[in-house]
Amino acid sequence: MAITEKQAAAQRMLAQRQLCRRRLIHFTKAMYPKYDAGWAHQDIARRLEKFSEDVRAGRSPRLMIMCPPRMGKSELASIRFPAWHLGQAPDHEIIAAGYSVDLPIGFSRKIKDILNDPEYKGIFPGTQLHNDVQAATGWRTTAGGGYTPAGRGGAITGKGAHILIIDDPIKNQEEADSGIVRDSLWDWYATTAYTRLAPGGGVLVIQTCWSDDDLAGRLQRKMEEAKREGDPYTDQFEIVKYPGLAMEWEYRDDSNPEVWGPIIRSTTELDLSKPEYAGYTFLRAPGEAVHPERFDAPALLRFKKQLGERFFSALYQQSPVPDDGLYFRREMIQYAPSPEMKNVRVFTAWDFAIGTKQHNDYTVGATMALTADDELHVLDIYRLKGDALEICDAIIAAARKWGKEKEFGYTVGCENGQIWLTLKPFLERRMREERLFFPIEVMKPLTDKMVRARPLQGRMQQGRVWFKKDASWAPEMETELLRFPSGVHDDIVDALAWSAHLALSMEPPRVPQKPREKSWKDKLFSLTHEGSFMSA
Repeated sequence: MAITEKQAAAQRMLAQRQLCRRRLIHFTKAMYPKYDAGWAHQDIARRLEKFSEDVRAGRSPRLMIMCPPRMGKSELASIRFPAWHLGQAPDHEIIAAGYSVDLPIGFSRKIKDILNDPEYKGIFPGTQLHNDVQAATGWRTTAGGGYTPAGRGGAITGKGAHILIIDDPIKNQEEADSGIVRDSLWDWYATTAYTRLAPGGGVLVIQTCWSDDDLAGRLQRKMEEAKREGDPYTDQFEIVKYPGLAMEWEYRDDSNPEVWGPIIRSTTELDLSKPEYAGYTFLRAPGEAVHPERFDAPALLRFKKQLGERFFSALYQQSPVPDDGLYFRREMIQYAPSPEMKNVRVFTAWDFAIGTKQHNDYTVGATMALTADDELHVLDIYRLKGDALEICDAIIAAARKWGKEKEFGYTVGCENGQIWLTLKPFLERRMREERLFFPIEVMKPLTDKMVRARPLQGRMQQGRVWFKKDASWAPEMETELLRFPSGVHDDIVDALAWSAHLALSMEPPRVPQKPREKSWKDKLFSLTHEGSFMSA
């Protein structure tokens, strides 16, 4: 029996609504037909679907999405997704925060309008707004769920969250460069926002990168530290980055339909016809834009020209540090085993900072060996936050460890300044107590970090600086070198730079030459010439 056109239309509508319930991207297009979705938006949508599923199952998901500005990430993740999730779980509470309360309040109005839309009510008939609580500053559903907008640093006491959404908590570069703003943001996240999570609740961070020390940067650093220390309790976020311009070949593993596979990046093009790549989906080639319908590659390159390497790398490539570095290129970082501790001059240069608070800089000591062929080998890096006595103890410990090399002595280098004047009497007392004495080279202050680092840069360019690959400090050292001078922390670089300056004042050790063994001609000459002082 043939169905009527009206019945067919009704079936299509039901099928469409069913698809919208299952797929966020279809829901978004149905409610907002003008939304221009590319492959990256589809990728984001699938990961948000999994995030929603995990929240509903109480798995405490953590998801971080980093994308260039003006790519439609907030429309999808901060507006459409909360509406879609409340359709799945109308009793859930959502807290959304931005750099100011105005941003999430704007999101709140749009989400509320979506929930009042007849099309939404057709897709999710079980989710309805409570008539008595519908303000843009916070509203509820009839099932007990709701949405609370908040600004960075704002009070949200008494509010709960099955989902905590943080969208662009940094407003601009000025805020990103402010240590006060970054510290305040972290304190608010750790002590206020995070404590509002319901058991099994999820954290969703959506942002454009500004700095390696913004919220995303600190969360990633905490993750790395936890992995190194074997800490199972620190949050491990799924991190998804969408560089504006592809740096490598990009693919996605779609072999398992139940799991939205990770984005795979390769330096070489893959032959997708090979069995080992079955299920791989090609995304883009190096140099291609992430969403050319919005900004194609030439448009992004114009942004790069305008912004410069540093800002473009952060904002559009989601990498605060270019792959090659701005001052120290990756190819300049060479690794080799430490030299034999013979015929070397050993010294440690210190970059001081006094204080133990989280936002304080580190005190760092870099121990190097200067070989007879005028090469520098980095033997050790000391990194701590402490008061004057703790710093003095670190200097003593390093001297005791490396001052064993008596043939050419051991020297400590310190920058002249207020901190050194404070430390000097403490250090002299500790040297007397330990009966451990060593020369101290007091170096002239150089306020310009890049000028200070030039001797180090020059030696590294010549291939005359070597690092220890297996050292625990090697990853952090490499990160600082590549991020210099735009990185948040450059204490290791400063200590290495002071060590290079200290090396300039030293002559390479002169290795004693063994006397040449006499040949038969020498012996014959001594026997046949009168007055010879050579003996046979």
